[in-house]
Order: sequence, then C-alpha cells, then structure tokens
Amino acid sequence: MNEKYKYLGKNTLIFAISSFGTKFLSFLLVPLYTNVLSTEEYGTADLITTTATLLIFMLTINIAEAVLRFSIERKSNQEEVLSYGIRVLLIGSLWCGIGLGIVALTGFLAWPPYYYLFVLLYFFSTALYQILTNYLRGVDKVRQVAVAGIISALALILSNILFLLVIKIGIIGYLISLVLGPLVASIYCILVIREPGKVYIRNLCDAETMKAMRAYCIPLIFNNIALWINAFLDRYFVTYFCGVGENGIYSVASKIPTILATCYTVFSQAWNLSAIKEFDPEDKDGFFSKTYEVYNSLIVTVCSVLIILNIPLAKFLYAKEFFAAWQYSSVLLLSVMFNSLTIIIGSIFSAVKETKAIATTTVLSAVVNTVLNVILIPLMGALGAAIATAIAYLVMWAARLVMSRKYIKFRVNWILDCVVYGILGLQVVFEHMNGHMYVGQVACLAVIIGMNFKQIGMLSKTIMGRIKR
Repeated sequence: MNEKYKYLGKNTLIFAISSFGTKFLSFLLVPLYTNVLSTEEYGTADLITTTATLLIFMLTINIAEAVLRFSIERKSNQEEVLSYGIRVLLIGSLWCGIGLGIVALTGFLAWPPYYYLFVLLYFFSTALYQILTNYLRGVDKVRQVAVAGIISALALILSNILFLLVIKIGIIGYLISLVLGPLVASIYCILVIREPGKVYIRNLCDAETMKAMRAYCIPLIFNNIALWINAFLDRYFVTYFCGVGENGIYSVASKIPTILATCYTVFSQAWNLSAIKEFDPEDKDGFFSKTYEVYNSLIVTVCSVLIILNIPLAKFLYAKEFFAAWQYSSVLLLSVMFNSLTIIIGSIFSAVKETKAIATTTVLSAVVNTVLNVILIPLMGALGAAIATAIAYLVMWAARLVMSRKYIKFRVNWILDCVVYGILGLQVVFEHMNGHMYVGQVACLAVIIGMNFKQIGMLSKTIMGRIKR
C-alpha cells in the first residue's frame, strides 16, 4: 500500500516541479498578450488553435493515448508502439494539409493563406509532442517528460518576447511561438528516446497490436471531439452571437482557471500511471477511494481560494477591455473543477480498456453543453457560455461516477460533495453581486475548509512527513 502512494507521490512531485514552473512563467505572459494584441487578434489566434486541436482528435484517431496505454503494458519492443503512433501522425498530417488546402481555395473562412499554414504547423507540432511524451511516460521516463515540459515553456516564452516585444510582428509572432514550443520540446524527446531513424520512418508494429491500439483509441475520438465541444465550441457560438472581439475577452478568461487546471494536470499525469498499474476492482486497500477523497477536498478548496482572488488577479492580468473577462473566470473555475474530477474517474475506464464508457459520458455532456449554448448565449452573452460549460462538466462527473461502479467498488460521499459544490456556486453568486460580497465569499471558504478538514489535514501531514525525510 505504501509503495503505491510512494510511486504516485514521486511522479506527482516530478510533474509538479515541471508544470508549476512552466505554467507560472506562461501565466506571467498574459499581461503581455492583453497589451500587445487586440481582442480581435487574440480571438482569431484562439480560433486557429481551437480548430487545430479538433483536427488532432479526428485525424490522429487519438493515437497518443494508445501509445501511452500499450507502452505501459508491453515489457519489450515498446518502440513498435511508438513507430505506429508516428505513422498515424504522418498520415493524419497529410490529410490535414489536403483538407486545409481545399478550404483555403474555396475561401470559406476568408482567412489569409498563412492562417491555414499555422493550423497545419500547430497540428503537427502539438500531436508529435503528445505522442513522444506519452511514450516516455509509458516507458517510465517521467523525469524526462518534466524536462520536456520546461523546454516547451521556455521556447514559448523566449519566442514570445522576441516576436512580440523585439521584432513586433503581432499575431504572426504569437502563432510562431505556439508552434515552436512543442516542436523544440519534441526534438529533445527524440534525443532522449534514442531510437534509430527507422522507428520514425517505417511502421515496425505487428498487425495484431495495431488492431488492438485502434480498438482502444477509436472510441476516444468521439470522447475527445465531445471534450472539444465542451472546451471550445462555445468560442464559435460567442463569435457568432457576440463578435470576435468578445470571443477574445472570453478566451482570455480561461487564464485564471488555468491555475486550477495545472493542479489537476500535474496529478492526473501521475494518477493515470498508478491507476493502470495498481487497478483493483475490489479496491481492498481503499487506494482509489482514499485518493479520490483527498484529491476532491484539495481541488474544491483551491477553487474557492481562486474565486476570492479572481478580481485581484484580473486587475493584474487583463489590460484594457480584457478586464471584463473576470465575469467569466469564476464560472469557468467551476467547469475546470468538475473536469478535473472526471479525468480522475476516467483513469479507471482506461485501466480496464473500457474507452466506450469514457466516450459515452463525454458525448452526453457535449450534447448538454451544445443545447445550453444555443439557449443561454443569446440571453446572457459570454456568461451563458461559461454557465453551459460548467453544467456540462457537472453532468459528465455524475455520469462517470455512476458508471465507474460497474468496474470498481468506489466509495464516494455524495451528500457531502454535493453540499460543497453548492457552496462554491453560492460563492460565485456572491462575487457577481455589488461589492463582490467578500465577507460572504470568505465565509464560504471557511465552511468548505471545515467540511474537508480531515482530508486536508491528512494531506498536509503526509507532505510534511515527506519534506522532513
């Protein structure tokens, strides 16, 4: 039992050192973006990366997830799994280029040609980085993944300074930076992997493994498209109903929730490895239930603190008309919180290779999100989009929690959790009132800490014990 937590804690610490440093540096760039770029330019750049992200899910058949799962499972010839992942990426990149070329010729989006080029470059660099880092995780080179994250962030930051402040080429420089970050980190990953060139050029994988990998990751296409709908479709609705400038403001509102997202990203990367290796359908030692309980307590507490700090952070981060984004940030924090919980539960489905359950729950939430976007955005503007996203992730969390009982004896205190989530919702309401009701917000935080005091104390004691040792 102790070894399970030791392995989980070690990997969490490694990812934390990488992610918190890199995310913090990226976080400090937000004032640069909001000062140098207009709301229209930031909104357009967001649509370019959003479109590329959707194409990654569709055209790479989400092969990066299969590379991780099957490289963990295999004890030898793991490079064959990587080889097939690269082959899928190359074919997907070819189709992406052809499709973008056709759209450019039709003039459907009225974009300049170089926008389409950036979609393709972002598609390739990001997908390659995902495949290579997932392979490194699968072969237990977690430290190297952390270093790759730092390299990616540094490349992004330095190129942003060069192109936005020195050369001053605006949105083009910003887009170049988004491509350079994962591309430079991918070169590092290739040097670490140290496989011969044939691994990247030829497909070395046997037919049976390729079939199993496709069977694993194809349902995740629907899952990731649905995730994309939850995360990004509202940007298109906001652009349509409110204009590209408002989309720029709404897009930058996600920067404060990124702090919370960093917390769950750090843990989920480590947890995914542990969930696959240590899966026990009976959960006899309570490893899964206890970990979820403590993690849930931590994430809701951090969420409450960030809601209190939302407006002060917005004053620091959001220049000029971007400051209006504070109205959406706190609601998006709730969506990030529920998303973090669904990812933790989703690792259970990955462990048993039941990706259809992951896809089913995500598609359900995407349908809810789409319907609510159509209803709420015309009535409430971008705030309606944020509310729709939060409700969609709430639905996904509940659905996954119910479905997980089919595969593991998972113990969750439903009543306590729902009361805490209701208090967080009340805190957001307080924030949107005149004067922002800081007394009420602090009271909400105090109640949340009190209700989760046992779990927070347990986590603090464990951390302090590790530090002393």
